[in-house]
Amino acid sequence: MPRRTVSSCAVRSVARGPTLKLLSFLNWAALGIGAVTTLLYAVVCLMMWPYPQLVADAGGDFDHVVQIALVTAGFTAAAALSTWLVQKRHPALWLGQGVLLVALIGVVIFAVAQRY
Repeated sequence: MPRRTVSSCAVRSVARGPTLKLLSFLNWAALGIGAVTTLLYAVVCLMMWPYPQLVADAGGDFDHVVQIALVTAGFTAAAALSTWLVQKRHPALWLGQGVLLVALIGVVIFAVAQRY
């Protein structure tokens, strides 16, 4: 019978069953939504970049679109880290969940601040 090491016991006691499945689903959903949003804003930035005067004449703001792209890229990075930690059942997966929660709160605050 193989001996259990301290690290294998720690990995097994991180999260189990439905909690881990729910976290995995939510993390993959956040990663997917963040990645698609980031790619869409990156494409918009690339389309606006060569024509700054045309965008300004139309009432657009290139800097604002770049800010949104950077915020969504940061959220996507946090979601990717969190998803990786859950998939590997890493002992620090709750830290990753906290980082994802802080990133989500930051995106909401950014979105609300942009309205005013």
